Amino acid sequence: MWTLRFEGRDAGLSGAPLEGLEMFLDIAPRGRGLRGYIDTAERLRSDGLPRFRVIGDLQPANAARLYLRVMDGHAGNDPHSDNPDYEFSLTLDEVWGAFGNAGSGTLSGRIERLDRALALPELESRLIAIKQVFPEARERVGLSPPFLAWLVSREHRLFHQLWHASRDKWHKLPEDKRDALRGIGWQPGPREHERDARGPHKDRNGSGEDFFYMHRHMLIQARRIQDLPSWPRFPLPQPELERDRLGFARYFDNHDGCSLPPNWLAHGDEEYTQLVSDIKSHETFHTHFQVWESQYRDPRFLSKLTLGQFGSQVELELHDWLHMRWASVARDPANGQPVPMARRSDDFAERWFAPENDFLADPFSSHVNPVFWMFHGWIDDRIEDWFRAHERFHPGEVKRLEVNGVPWFAPGRWVNVSDPWLGPDTHGCSTVPGQAAGTTMEMDPEVMKLALRITFAADDKLSNLLRRVPRRPWYARNLLPDRWF
Repeated sequence: MWTLRFEGRDAGLSGAPLEGLEMFLDIAPRGRGLRGYIDTAERLRSDGLPRFRVIGDLQPANAARLYLRVMDGHAGNDPHSDNPDYEFSLTLDEVWGAFGNAGSGTLSGRIERLDRALALPELESRLIAIKQVFPEARERVGLSPPFLAWLVSREHRLFHQLWHASRDKWHKLPEDKRDALRGIGWQPGPREHERDARGPHKDRNGSGEDFFYMHRHMLIQARRIQDLPSWPRFPLPQPELERDRLGFARYFDNHDGCSLPPNWLAHGDEEYTQLVSDIKSHETFHTHFQVWESQYRDPRFLSKLTLGQFGSQVELELHDWLHMRWASVARDPANGQPVPMARRSDDFAERWFAPENDFLADPFSSHVNPVFWMFHGWIDDRIEDWFRAHERFHPGEVKRLEVNGVPWFAPGRWVNVSDPWLGPDTHGCSTVPGQAAGTTMEMDPEVMKLALRITFAADDKLSNLLRRVPRRPWYARNLLPDRWF
């Protein structure tokens, strides 16, 4: 969606207002053809046909240069004529073009009337098209002040990052680093029987149960502060402009906060750039997300899985992809500039604790994004589908049980773990009080920072290698294009 501004002695389009015009532009997935409309904002969002139609195509040699043909529906006497009346010769600004989603980009250039001979004096008619900024979910879905304060607290941000990091990295940590984490209560599960999330035993060690349990515990706490509905189904991709203009307008107005944020570019890591594009594509929605949406509600499929197997599969497949598909480009909260590779995992500068840091692809910030609660609600609802599947195929073999105030299940044939891991609250050993009332030393922000630095210390030994391998956001690090696409 673009706001148009006309300049020059001969500015504008014949008979159309000089102010208040907008342009909708659409490019088909994986395509090069451009289609669009121009009219007032009100007219573009009404049932009536817009006055101007736009066609064009991306130039393979220079995608920043556009030539658009514009048809005026009010020109001429032949209602079936579709001859172009104007040509827009436009250039995309360098900053927006460099990042792909840097905010409000511009297209600027000249307007030529196609019924004028080239030998005639050139018209003084210029156009600046200003891209409307995609509305973030936080602008459409309000979070109450008490809920937001809880989410952005240092304790909550660090806890969520560390809970995921400890489980994700454990199988790769040397024994001295594991002992260091055990010493401050941040080993993932019982001492000497830890449950890593990505090692060779991930689907048999109960880590999938920890994943389901911790997020259910989180949801229960959050819903005590604010009503947080689950997605009933995955939001559909963007509708095609020429088939559903009103749906296209609603989608890019992001009226419910669930529209897909635009792709972004990460220079120096073309594989990651392509990965983001692939995960956000229409094709991937149909080949992956809709398949998961069906499988994870299929009693026959679910009845064959233990709770741990199901949780591990959801976490390592659907969950990581949800975080990436609905992520906007990361931005520096201090100035709003795009940070395509996101915050460093061990960067705890004060600016990253600001409410504006709700980047969905980093566990330090993802839970601040309203979309997080929508899709984690959907995931939590699938636990009940799993229970109903076993009630149908294996009646009485799964027993309900409340565990630490969370509605859960008793250990048995299909449930392996009797003590799901919430962090030091369930598996810590410190009796030293923390700085915050009612907490232990293990939950202090500085202790959690120390635990995170220990977790990432193994990366420091590979610093020379890491200089050559681009750094990626947390949830993108385990996605392998050759495996999925």
